[in-house]
Amino acid sequence: MTMTHSLRTTAIVLSLAALPLAACTTTTAQSGPAQAAAATQEKAIPFTAASAELLPDGSGYRVSWQAPDAGKVRIFAGTDPNGSTTGTPVAEGLTSGTVTVPGIGPAPRPYFTLVPERGLPLVVSDRGLHLSTVPNWRDIGGYRTSDGQWVAMGKIYRADQLDRVNDTDLARIADLDTAVVIDLRTNSERTREPDRLPPNARGLVLDVAADSSGSLGGDMREAMAAIASGKGAEMLTAANRDFVSLPSAQKAYAAMLRELLNEDKGAVVYHCTAGKDRTGWATAVILSLLGVPRETITADYLLSNAYLKEKNAATAAMFKKSGAPFDVSYLEPVMTVRPEYLQAAFDEVERKYGSMDAYIRQGLGLTDAEIAGLKQKYLTGSAG
Repeated sequence: MTMTHSLRTTAIVLSLAALPLAACTTTTAQSGPAQAAAATQEKAIPFTAASAELLPDGSGYRVSWQAPDAGKVRIFAGTDPNGSTTGTPVAEGLTSGTVTVPGIGPAPRPYFTLVPERGLPLVVSDRGLHLSTVPNWRDIGGYRTSDGQWVAMGKIYRADQLDRVNDTDLARIADLDTAVVIDLRTNSERTREPDRLPPNARGLVLDVAADSSGSLGGDMREAMAAIASGKGAEMLTAANRDFVSLPSAQKAYAAMLRELLNEDKGAVVYHCTAGKDRTGWATAVILSLLGVPRETITADYLLSNAYLKEKNAATAAMFKKSGAPFDVSYLEPVMTVRPEYLQAAFDEVERKYGSMDAYIRQGLGLTDAEIAGLKQKYLTGSAG
């Protein structure tokens, strides 16, 4: 499923020599504050916005960027999440632009390295993986922080249930160098729908709702009763508060962050059933720690509605066909996400801890060294 918007597109194929990935402009000799400012600029990523999106027909990608201080921008394509500038650039543009890069499909996953004349390069890819059996699998990287750094792509993924993944999608997941799969679900969910893991990936269970006795803890009768009475939105709002307050949730999310810090063999993916609630708060915690603005975090949270649209429609049709003893429209607030759900979690953080920073340090127990380590590992470019 592809998130697209109306953009001006241009296809430009060039025959230019490759630039080194860490290329920076040559500056004249400076001293004092001017020299320090120039050094900072060379270590900074000048892009204020950048994205790559698979075209609706799957025939190529649309790459867009904004970088007021970058000068000319050259674009290279490859399959290395760390970026590649070998071969011939596939396109170029000025400080702001959109280009179409034809002839590249979603497998193996392509990455586009945007190389500016001034400053450090940026690597972007389509956030969605376009997996038919795991539609809400997506990269949480590619976001800019408040201080101008970027969350690296190809390192952390979020997903929905993995019990239904077919062999083709499983092979693509393995190609992502997936090292660990973190399962945030309850024991009953894991028993009913066990994960299929790619070869060489290890599973890690971190049950967010282990201490919950209600619907969050897997009580399907209570959940269905809430849905049948039209109280699905209230149930999800309460669940998001529990993600902050439950001891099992605090333990799970703290362990997840430490797993992200310590895993050194490949990418990490975490998931629940729909990949939107427990997984949604997990993503909000990670991105908050890394310094991504709140409005960006909320926008990422709401993307689940688009990625899950077809899956949710099929679920609703199944309930309707089976003669569900309630209005099927009552499923909508449970199968989707709403801004007020995520806000309920943020409000609970504010009520109990005063800020996300205090929640991460006090509620989850991370140390300054662990927080600094996560930022060093998953952020690119210099602050400021």
